[in-house]
Formats: sequence, C-alpha cells, structure tokens
Amino acid sequence: MRAVTAAAALGLCLWLASGALAQSLTPMERSGTTPSDIKGFKLLVGNPYPRRMTFIVMPMDTAFTELAADATARPGRVTIAPGHARSVIVAFKIDPNHKERTIGLCIVPEDFHGPILPRVCGRYTGLMR
Repeated sequence: MRAVTAAAALGLCLWLASGALAQSLTPMERSGTTPSDIKGFKLLVGNPYPRRMTFIVMPMDTAFTELAADATARPGRVTIAPGHARSVIVAFKIDPNHKERTIGLCIVPEDFHGPILPRVCGRYTGLMR
C-alpha cells in the first residue's frame, strides 16, 4: 500500500512540475474593469528553458497576427534566468464608445534557432465602468 501511495505522490509531483515548467505566461486570460479609458494587467513571464533567455513581449490583436494599436508592454524585452520568472505590465486604450476591448499578448524568444519558433499568447479584456 505504501508503494502505491508513494508512486501516486511521485507521479503527482512530476505532473505538477512539468506543468509549471511549461508555463511561460501567467495568467493566459484575464479581464477586469477600469474607471478610465486605459486598462493594464500585471503578468508573469517564465523561462522554462535550461539556459538564460531573452523574450520579446508583443501586444497583438486578438487573432495574434498584427501588433495592437494603442497598446504597450513594459518592459518590451525581458531576460530571465532558467527556471525563473519576471513581471511585465501590458496596458491598452479602450474606445469610450465601445466600453470594452480585448487584446492579445505574445511572448517570443528573441534568439531561438530552429524550424519552429515557440510563442505563448494570452488574451486580456478591459471593461470601462
């Protein structure tokens, strides 16, 4: 019985650890209200790679095909040690006539060579009160 419990606990730990390492943008979706026409979110960018990496933080449209107008990310470029994370702020304007806006935000490794460029993206919605 102890062996089964130990194996289950080990499996759970490995599953939780692999999920944490794979996450590069937290949260990946969020919404919130604002009293003004500007909404901001504090997000966490993590480095799951075994070496120090620099990531570009890009505010995008909701289809993740073009840069978003009237949106900024600070800092726009972050260098993170392996297994660590860093906070970034994304802020964007909301049209007062629509009272709501959703943007995308993508994290892309700056200097990554290979046939597939890994990109992690999330969606963020601001609502005017």
